Amino acid sequence: MLAAPTTHFVSLAQAILFRGAGLAVVWPQLLAIAAIGVVFVLVALARSRRTVALG
Repeated sequence: MLAAPTTHFVSLAQAILFRGAGLAVVWPQLLAIAAIGVVFVLVALARSRRTVALG
């Protein structure tokens, strides 16, 4: 479940909404969401390049 961005987003949102946490507290969740996003973008880019090369 740690590979799913929703897990980190829920934790991030709960910390901010319920506890009023600041950036110093939620930066690990932000970093995890950003890393997962980068991985998804790189996979999509590789797949699109492969598709264009075949067509």
